[in-house]
Amino acid sequence: MGLLASFAAFVDRLTERIGRWLAALVWLIAAVCAVVVGLRYAFHVTFTWMQELYVWIHAVVFLLGAPVAMKVNAHVRVDVLQARWSVKTRAAVEIAGTLAFTLLWIGVLAWLAWPLVTSSWAIREGSPQPNGMPGVYLLKSMLLVFAALLALQAAATIARGVLVLAGDADAARMPPFAKPGEPHP
Repeated sequence: MGLLASFAAFVDRLTERIGRWLAALVWLIAAVCAVVVGLRYAFHVTFTWMQELYVWIHAVVFLLGAPVAMKVNAHVRVDVLQARWSVKTRAAVEIAGTLAFTLLWIGVLAWLAWPLVTSSWAIREGSPQPNGMPGVYLLKSMLLVFAALLALQAAATIARGVLVLAGDADAARMPPFAKPGEPHP
């Protein structure tokens, strides 16, 4: 059980670091967007690569932010029944749902994205826009990074659920097993 707790803690620390990095990127999106708007309206100058840059950064924030949302239980879910369940019932349902839906969906996504990413790398795909961002293959690769990080966070959720079923009180106070509104460490 100590190995499961260590694994879940490691993944949580990784996800938290990614979340802090993404928070900084949100400020970068705002700054680049402000520069694009300022250049356009003040100087009547536009740069396609700069317009694409903040869209790309937003895509990275969205994709890599999903595991962060999963970790803190900020993703969409229906809590009507869950709030009434015991912590062990919530853990069992969370494990089953993560296995049956989240990991299955991630597997299908990665399987479908793989040919898209590899073909993009093979041709070193760039922007279809003149003077656009080079390296579209790097952006497309984020689909696989997203799948890997979300799968890791899902595995940490399952590990923590197993700990809850085994009676670990600390794991029971962590999202998504704590009752809605309860503080967690």
